[in-house]
Amino acid sequence: MDLNDRFCVSRDGLIVKLDVTFQYQMIAENMFPAVERYRDFVQWGEIVEVAGLSAVHHSCSAFQISNFQNKRGEIQAKMEDNLRIKLEGNETKGIEGVYAQAISLQLRNIKLPQEYSDAVRDKQSAEEDIALAKNQRQQETTKASTALLRANEEARKILDTANNDVEILLTEARLAAEETTFAFEQEAVTIVDVKESLKLSTNGVLAYLANGLLADVNNLKVSTLEPAKLSRSGELSTAGSSVGVV
Repeated sequence: MDLNDRFCVSRDGLIVKLDVTFQYQMIAENMFPAVERYRDFVQWGEIVEVAGLSAVHHSCSAFQISNFQNKRGEIQAKMEDNLRIKLEGNETKGIEGVYAQAISLQLRNIKLPQEYSDAVRDKQSAEEDIALAKNQRQQETTKASTALLRANEEARKILDTANNDVEILLTEARLAAEETTFAFEQEAVTIVDVKESLKLSTNGVLAYLANGLLADVNNLKVSTLEPAKLSRSGELSTAGSSVGVV
């Protein structure tokens, strides 16, 4: 029996178009009851078709529209089970059959509503766009993270270089300060020695330093206001002796 271009309603109320084929047979023990009830083969065949279509409709109503895409095998098995009940009956459930024995059933084709197919396609397209956007966001995040790491590494290098430069400058300044301090200390020791050895007064020491300065400078010009005392030759005299003035 071919049930072509038949329609059924899914559990969520959408119309589905189906092509179904099922096989059945008459067994000897059902011959006389079937003739008594349906009189001839034609009427009995029509009843079998109606029973098969009822099994298909009943099975459709047990599934959501989305199940017709991913549970086709399960739907076919459900239709075959319901077909067997409709044709052979079920005493436990109080269902009377039509004196036919079900052999098998094939769900050959399913056509979903165009609106649903369009909605599914749009949803898939939207999901693809979302996935693409997530991938792009991940890529941009990776790029930003890489740039941040690179910037942090560059900043670290700059900071290390600056710290090294500062350390070098501080070391040079410390050494220069130590050198200057040492030079002044040595000069102070020398001046003390000169003062003690020559028995000079403080003014005598100043005169000695002035003479040393004049000796080291080839051409010295001094401007001063009056009254001014530039020569300190008299200060270089000691208690028992005198020192020559340059």
